Amino acid sequence: MVFLYPQTIHPLIPQAHSPEADLALASETKNFRRDFFLLLKNKIEELEAKYSESQNSESVYRHIRKELDATPEIQAAHQRRSELQDRLWQQATSELESDRQRLEKEFKSYQKLEEKGRVELDSKFVYPRYQSKVDIHRMPGGYLQSLDEADFWTGAIYDHGVFLYGQGWFGGLNDELGYTLINNVLRNYYPEFTPQKILDLGCSVGHSTLPYASEYPNAEVWGIDLGASLLRYASARAKALSKKVYFAQQNAEKTDFKDSSFDLVVSHILLHEIPCGARKQVFAESYRLLKPGGIMVHLESQLFLSPPNLFSRYFRDTEVWVNSEPYLGSSKLPDFQTYAMSAGFKPEDFKLHRVPGYYANQQGNKNPGWLALCARKR
Repeated sequence: MVFLYPQTIHPLIPQAHSPEADLALASETKNFRRDFFLLLKNKIEELEAKYSESQNSESVYRHIRKELDATPEIQAAHQRRSELQDRLWQQATSELESDRQRLEKEFKSYQKLEEKGRVELDSKFVYPRYQSKVDIHRMPGGYLQSLDEADFWTGAIYDHGVFLYGQGWFGGLNDELGYTLINNVLRNYYPEFTPQKILDLGCSVGHSTLPYASEYPNAEVWGIDLGASLLRYASARAKALSKKVYFAQQNAEKTDFKDSSFDLVVSHILLHEIPCGARKQVFAESYRLLKPGGIMVHLESQLFLSPPNLFSRYFRDTEVWVNSEPYLGSSKLPDFQTYAMSAGFKPEDFKLHRVPGYYANQQGNKNPGWLALCARKR
């Protein structure tokens, strides 16, 4: 099976192309990843045996990384990783272009449905400078590109491209992380908690936001992000999927919402996309926005924040430049408790939980690949 779950075809997903091209690229990428991971595993095992056990782990890693970086086979694999990522975005864009007329018509029809939620944009919005450093994930033009005041194309490319990248790991609607946080964090560790007002920080096109509208139908759900095109698309997509969500163009480091506005503040793989100072600010803003008794949960990848072995660490560290992920290793895991304490949370109210993915768990994979950084405001 190439795709773990098939893509859910809603009105804003391209439908004028043959799915064989998606399957072919996914199969090629899957085979490459298998071969690359095996190559990397074997090389690391060889190099580990070369160094004395008396050396500390950090020293061993530095030696191994230096040798891996200089290995022609590894260099060629890194080049291939980048090429496959570039092809993914090219294919997603091409498939959208082939269906542009229908997609534009669908977008306009759903955009008009104001009673089903809205999007608030700021024509004078100032983007953080660090977000323009590179095109994250090598997406041409970056996530924040907005060609004009009606552009939704960046959001559409992101939606389709993320599914191709994940190969269905995140479910047919790419909503794995929202359902993981709800079912494997909130319902396990805060079973009595029923939020009435929810904020998703860095929501992109609402992949992880919509599960909150489904699971807490009486709640008012907000999603914020920096990108205007992402948000225009997110709002239309939510309406196409019959979910009422409010979206706003705001910076998660400092929002326009009043103090104590939300019962639940969440994010999903946002923290690894921003530098240390911004992470600290996000924790401070989460605390400010929570009502007394409210809960903060930031869900992150264990691979990114706490790689469990040398293999995982090397892969993570090379993603920084191979796949344009500049901030992956900029905070150590213990730093996040420090950020929480600086924000105002009490030490006894900060919890770190390692949980499996929602869909992976349904397939029998119990591996705790996700980290949930949680705190309750007194």
